[in-house]
Amino acid sequence: MTTPSDDALRNLIRSDPDAGWRAFIDQYTPLIVGLIRRAGVDDRDEMMEVYVLICERLSARGFERLKSQDAARGSIGGWLAVLTRHTAVDWIRSRKGRRRLFHAIRDLPQFEQRVFARYYWDDRTPSEIADLEHAELPAVLDALERIQSTLSDRHRAELMAAAVRSKPHLALDDIEAPDPRADPEAAVHTAQLNERFEIALRRLPAEDAAIVRLKYVEGLTNADIERAIGANGVTSSRLQSILSRLRSALLTLGVDARDIALVRGSS
Repeated sequence: MTTPSDDALRNLIRSDPDAGWRAFIDQYTPLIVGLIRRAGVDDRDEMMEVYVLICERLSARGFERLKSQDAARGSIGGWLAVLTRHTAVDWIRSRKGRRRLFHAIRDLPQFEQRVFARYYWDDRTPSEIADLEHAELPAVLDALERIQSTLSDRHRAELMAAAVRSKPHLALDDIEAPDPRADPEAAVHTAQLNERFEIALRRLPAEDAAIVRLKYVEGLTNADIERAIGANGVTSSRLQSILSRLRSALLTLGVDARDIALVRGSS
């Protein structure tokens, strides 16, 4: 499967919006994720929140924005750069608004407020907080105890809801890939494997390729994938079927079972 040109992709989106959307997602997901990182959103879960928000905006009202994208005003990539930057700025502003301190915490001394923010918002351990605050660990633990005694059940429920965010980051075989950076030859080998991975992805139907990329490369949940690309039935059995065909494609490209875990391992 060859990568469609911008003109071909625009025509496909206008003639067959669902197929065009899935081809667009497969082709432009790496660029969008890179642009989100450049906008200053580098936490994986937060990048995926912005990514899903961009997909929702692009697919709204029957993919109206994509259908109306004008070639005379530049490439799809350049247009996405502007759209992504604006969306990331909007998201960052809204996120800051959601992170206002509870009134009970604002009544505590500044040290406790900083400990609260580092512990609950930045997901820092007490020892990390001690280093960052140039404080003794017992002082941080005492501050956390005072914070806990201040929080109500409602506060704890809100903090728990904010903290429970899935962080899937799986290799294709659900096993931990070795770190290729320790060996230059391994790094070259991994780069070659990643090239073959991209070739194998292009041999899958566009929707299946998009699902693999979003699930195993970008780390979205099944529900977020369904929201992002408008697919139905992103189930474990479907994922296993897609992975089986992907592995077969990789094997025909000379990637054996031992190498499959290394694919995308450097990302």
